[in-house]
Amino acid sequence: MVKRRDAGRRRGKPIEDAILAATLDELANHGLEGVSIARIAKAAEVNKTTIYRRWGDLDKLILAALERSLADVTTDLQDTGSLKGDLLGMIDTLGAHMSSPQGRALTRAALSERATEFLHIMSQKPLAQSHEAVVGIVMRAVARGDWDIQRCPPETVLMMVAGSVMNRTLLGRQPVTPQWAQIVVDVIVRGVAPEP
Repeated sequence: MVKRRDAGRRRGKPIEDAILAATLDELANHGLEGVSIARIAKAAEVNKTTIYRRWGDLDKLILAALERSLADVTTDLQDTGSLKGDLLGMIDTLGAHMSSPQGRALTRAALSERATEFLHIMSQKPLAQSHEAVVGIVMRAVARGDWDIQRCPPETVLMMVAGSVMNRTLLGRQPVTPQWAQIVVDVIVRGVAPEP
């Protein structure tokens, strides 16, 4: 019988981190339809009951892991002092993320037959609650007069940024280069700017 460390030895955030990391690896390797709690428990060195006790069911665990993955991306975003710089930083961060195990997990989830279900749930969560760094980019640009938020909703623009990176890396199988990022950002910055 395989011995596993349980909540008695690791409590709180360390055990949660281990389980969510194992879940993201599982998503990256097997996709939404192939996720196994047994494999996640083994990789995280916990009992399955620990997972069920914390999240209740597999779908809630997957959702928590996907949210963690997105949160990890946004924590790397920095205030550069300009909308252009902030968006370039976002594209660079997303490009690096898409080549990581967490990025592959998000990709496989997005391409899954069940993607609509999970994306719908995630879209219901307030943007400010789960993506404070992203909201910061928008609000700083609005305060500087660089973004007409009435004319260009943040959600639409941010989806354009994420979509362009995913399209280039996944469908085009091309790297996110500074030259390409500059073109995308120039178009977006012109598009969100207030009318003269």
